Amino acid sequence: MPTSLPITDAKLLLAFGADREDQFKARHGRVRLDGSTDLFELIDPATPHHRLQVTRQFLRQKRRPNLTPYRHILNLITEPERNDKVLEVLRLLLRGVPGKVINRPEAVLRSSRDQMAKRLADIPGLLAPKVVRLKGLAAPARIVDALERAGIEFPLILRQPGTHLGTTQALVDDLEQLIAAMAGGAEFFATQFVDYRSGDGLYRKYRVWFIGPHTIFRHMFVSDHWNVHNKDGIRFMADRPDLLAEEKALFAQPDGAFSADIRQVLVAMRERVDLDFFGLDFGIMPDGRMILFEANATMNFFSTLPNEQFAYVRACVAPARAAFRELIGLTNEP
Repeated sequence: MPTSLPITDAKLLLAFGADREDQFKARHGRVRLDGSTDLFELIDPATPHHRLQVTRQFLRQKRRPNLTPYRHILNLITEPERNDKVLEVLRLLLRGVPGKVINRPEAVLRSSRDQMAKRLADIPGLLAPKVVRLKGLAAPARIVDALERAGIEFPLILRQPGTHLGTTQALVDDLEQLIAAMAGGAEFFATQFVDYRSGDGLYRKYRVWFIGPHTIFRHMFVSDHWNVHNKDGIRFMADRPDLLAEEKALFAQPDGAFSADIRQVLVAMRERVDLDFFGLDFGIMPDGRMILFEANATMNFFSTLPNEQFAYVRACVAPARAAFRELIGLTNEP
């Protein structure tokens, strides 16, 4: 990406970036980042816009882009745990820029798993399991001390920072397993495990997206395993008409046909988080409380299953696109 952008009728700038070059990928002819959201694909490719690739060395360049003509600058550097350095570069680059910055770098840097768990912990009706970041703690005594100070007990879920899709997630039952997992200086987020099974013994994971002031229900996945994934839709749900009907019923409202108690928690979370857009994964405990899995701007939106049994899920795309166009200032354009 050139450091000097031509001034045209484009009033929208998409800012990409990563701490490491190997995080860049190509998808459907568009550049995106490994570990960043695909939500920007809601934008029509014909919409006039520019792209800016931000690197760790960006501020050392002699020529810098003129960002003052852009009305909206969409920050698509959404992963705070892997891209903290380039987010800081973008924060400095945006100082004094008059346009609206969507998902400011400062807000993204405050959205790591441990920070989110603390920020949302006291919302009535929400169970936010405690999270602690374990880094370079080779000695068992130091690991025990870190867990005790965080108030976390076994079993716990381990996940490598900056990773998604559940590919680096594991459940450990005791200190011996934890020490083995951390061998070699590995770094993890450790989250208190909570058994959130519904009364029928199944695990349900719900996803909603907050886009500006709008809430968009994305999906419900059901599994017989605690670590619920997209693939469980085909593996477990496809042959269960009752589960398909249950998910479909939630699409009766764009923001999800949830109970009044769950909707109240969603409102409180939207007010608490200062991101302009972010996704939320959660479960519902047998006692009706919501349990937080994660809340961040890095989640994928376009994870629609190919089977026609799940065609009803596409109902979320139109309201999401309308909300996103509104967020980036395109409501008055065709």
